[in-house]
Amino acid sequence: MGTTVDIKRAVKLPEWRVSANGKKKSLGGRWNMQRIEEVLTESRRKKFTMDDLARLVYGSTSENYRNNVRKHIPAQRNHMMAKLNPLVTYYGARGRIDGVKLYESNEPDDRDKLSAELQRLRSRNEITVERYQKLRDVLSLPPPAE
Repeated sequence: MGTTVDIKRAVKLPEWRVSANGKKKSLGGRWNMQRIEEVLTESRRKKFTMDDLARLVYGSTSENYRNNVRKHIPAQRNHMMAKLNPLVTYYGARGRIDGVKLYESNEPDDRDKLSAELQRLRSRNEITVERYQKLRDVLSLPPPAE
């Protein structure tokens, strides 16, 4: 029999849809990890609320769209953390996600929030002990408070 060749299909990123006046852009209702990553890295210091991300992805900020954004945040956080560029998540009442921001190692608030987030992920067994230690070392976070 012959040998098989794995062919990787080139994945084309979705195009930005620009409004008629050229001021607003959106992804046309489809969440894309790479496009969101681009936006987050371009605006490193900005805290994105659910309204900001819903407007960016869906073009509108209805309650349904904000909830859809909240559903995508954990996967986006994992995607960014795999690239060692983690997100800091801001929580509101009853653990509801209010916003996200790219981690800045020189900001103490970001360090505390990311440390708490990693501790939460570890306590819920969403990441392994080895991964937890590696992320702590690479991101130069302080040791966990016992």
